[in-house]
Amino acid sequence: MHRFLLGLIQLNSGTDIDLNLQKSENFIREAASEGAKLIGLPENFPFLGSEKEKLERAEEIATKTVNLLSDISKKLNITILAGGFPSPAPNGKVFNTSIIFGPDGKEKFEYHKIHLFDTDPGDGIEYRESRTVESGQIVPETYKSPELGNISSVICYDLRFPELFREIIKKDAEMIFVPSAFTKITGQAHWEVLLRARAIENQCFIFAPAQTGIHLKGRETYGHSLVVDPWGNILGDAGEGEKLLLTEIDLEEVRKVRKKIPALKHRRNI
Repeated sequence: MHRFLLGLIQLNSGTDIDLNLQKSENFIREAASEGAKLIGLPENFPFLGSEKEKLERAEEIATKTVNLLSDISKKLNITILAGGFPSPAPNGKVFNTSIIFGPDGKEKFEYHKIHLFDTDPGDGIEYRESRTVESGQIVPETYKSPELGNISSVICYDLRFPELFREIIKKDAEMIFVPSAFTKITGQAHWEVLLRARAIENQCFIFAPAQTGIHLKGRETYGHSLVVDPWGNILGDAGEGEKLLLTEIDLEEVRKVRKKIPALKHRRNI
């Protein structure tokens, strides 16, 4: 069965694209040097700034991001989940896009975030993601990696919609990434319990690389990148600050849990 080392990268991204990508590359190289074969980056890792600048620089952000990760995944023979980043959409907005790059450097998976963060969570900031982001319309596929197992991804606010995870599980996922930039106020209240719930109810691994700290205009993200196993155990918690979280993954745990409590087979259409 598949055993491997996972690396989750926790960042405090800002408006300097090149600096953000350099930090990402440094952590990727560190993870690979430790033996990590699967590495996850958080939402907004190449750019976290104003809506105006995001729209103006979307093509630059997407091009630089894809070029870097395609190249480095091939050079280091690793699989990389690129958490949400802006890519141009046809209507003048952007998609919040997640891509998996295989060890051959090729794109194996692409997803556009479906659920957009239009909220007033109580931290004094109004969030209206839909002003600049076009909602995706397609349920994520599952990348069936010969080396690692079956991998999929959602993005951040998608975490609050369990029906999306159920649809992904129907596509044979064993591991679901949740790259995020959770606000501190919602993260303190909901982050851990939501991630553990999604792992337990879907009997899969949840990998959640996150943003951390203070960003433009006082926006504060929660950090605490988490690795949760199919039983709901937390295998790793990055706490606060930029860092690399390394965790040993044994995919046999998925099969063990699904055999103990075959809840996925007991589902009924209600």
